[in-house]
Amino acid sequence: VPQEVADIHNGLTAVVLKGHPSSKGFVKLTGAHPQDPLNIQKLHFQAADGPADVAAIREGIKRARKLVALPPISPFVMEEIAPGPNVTTDDEIDNFVYDRVFGHHACCTNAIGPDNDPNAVLDGNFKVRGVNNLRVVDLSSWPNVPGFFVTTPTYMISEKAADVILAAAGNV
Repeated sequence: VPQEVADIHNGLTAVVLKGHPSSKGFVKLTGAHPQDPLNIQKLHFQAADGPADVAAIREGIKRARKLVALPPISPFVMEEIAPGPNVTTDDEIDNFVYDRVFGHHACCTNAIGPDNDPNAVLDGNFKVRGVNNLRVVDLSSWPNVPGFFVTTPTYMISEKAADVILAAAGNV
């Protein structure tokens, strides 16, 4: 959260989220040893569909501004903090998005899926294909972003994985 926003104790926040971005990065192994560094490329709006994601966020900012300008909300709004009232053109808003917007829920880098899916790193039992005795159970195992707030889907997949692991251990 920008400091200028954090310092305000009475405020309204209009959040614009791109819940299903088309611009995606990747994580790749650089070697066979577990201590080899990973090649992590976030590709922050740099993939082929990145400009479309930026445009969607820009339009969301414009829509949020229109909503906040309507009564009954407008009488309670003193000023816009971010991106700020001087950020008005599409280019200015796009620059704000590129500079200040981020995705902090890295996910979908280790997708679960059927055997015939070339992008599926995990099988249906959360096991890493081609690696013995390794399972992955976290947000990376989703093949696609599971929505806006990822905590609940993470709990759900964790419960499912716990059932799978206990069954495999013969404890169910």
